[in-house]
Parts: sequence; C-alpha cells; structure tokens
Amino acid sequence: MEALAEFLRPGLRALTEAGALREGVERPAAPPDGPLLVVDLEMSGPNPREHEVIDLGGVRAALAPGFPEEAAWGARVRPLHIGTANPASLKVAGYAPRAWRNAIALEEAFARLAKLGRGATIAGWGISGDMAFLAETARRTGAPWPFAEAALDIQRIARKRLGAGEVERFNLGHVADRLGIGRMGEHGALADACAAYDVLVRLAERAGLGPP
Repeated sequence: MEALAEFLRPGLRALTEAGALREGVERPAAPPDGPLLVVDLEMSGPNPREHEVIDLGGVRAALAPGFPEEAAWGARVRPLHIGTANPASLKVAGYAPRAWRNAIALEEAFARLAKLGRGATIAGWGISGDMAFLAETARRTGAPWPFAEAALDIQRIARKRLGAGEVERFNLGHVADRLGIGRMGEHGALADACAAYDVLVRLAERAGLGPP
C-alpha cells in the first residue's frame, strides 16, 4: 500500500467538510484508505452558483493494485433554469431537450452518486471544476458531504508519469488516445469518467502497480 500511496500522492488535494478544495493546502493529512470514485460532470456553464450539473457519472474502484472496478453509474440531470445556460457549454455537453426528456432530478442524481461512492475519495481529470459543482450540489440539495475529505486529480499524476514527447497536451481525450485507450463517446459524463479511470489504471500499470 505504501507504493500505491506514493503513486497517488502528486494528485491528492485536501477538502473541507463541505467538499470544497482547501485553499493553500495541497494534500490531505493522510493518504486514502477507502475506495476511489472517479467522476465526471457536464455543466450548463462554468459558474457553480449560476449554472447547473446536467450530466454526471462515476466509476467506483477499489484502492488496490490495478484499481479493480467495483461499480459504475451515470445519468443526465434535468435542468431547472436552462435559460441561464452558456450555449457553448450546452454544445460541449451535447444538450438537446429531446435527449434529456428522461433526465432525473438533481436530488435523485446526487443521492445515487452518494450511494455509489459513500466515503470514497473523489477522483477525476482536472478535478477543480467538478469539485466546485459537487460541493455546490451538496449545498443546494441540503445533503451532508457523503465522500471523503480528499480528492484525486488524475491529470496531475499523468503530468508526473508521462515523459517528454509522449503527449502534446494534457487533455483527457489526447492522453487516453496516446495510451491506447478507446473512448465510449465525447463529453458524456459516464464515458469521460470511464476514460479517466482507464488512464489511471494504465498509469498504475506503467508504474508496476497493476493487478497481481
């Protein structure tokens, strides 16, 4: 477990009890001791207080060599004030009223994500934006923060582990392609969560931390 903790260390970020990133504190006091929940969120814009989560997904993985996948889930979320959305953000997310006709309420979506990863360390690619929206979602729904007080930025691990010349830029799609990882789709939350999880697994394998 010591080697696994060292592998994760560059990506760890400390959180408050409400799920916000702690200012000026890079890493939590102790390494993760439970599962990871690799998440991705698609939003109607960049501002957590003005915009909404409209798609989310997560992959729960055991904290063990190879990060064995335990479960996965995702859903589109019904927006309440689409009129305030950023058109460019909606285009990135692929939003269309017909495609979202079976979307679920934010409260249900957050409750199901919490059930999937209760007590887990949230992980993701370039995690700051997702963490801000997750913390705001907990506030909006009146739910206590259900995850660990730590987050893991997989992009930071990739920056440390990938050598010069292996990648030209550190966006998720490019890194996944360079590592030979197939994509399930562009900018769908569960698809991108799966891609981020696969990158983490591949980086661990390269570090000699694959499954026994």
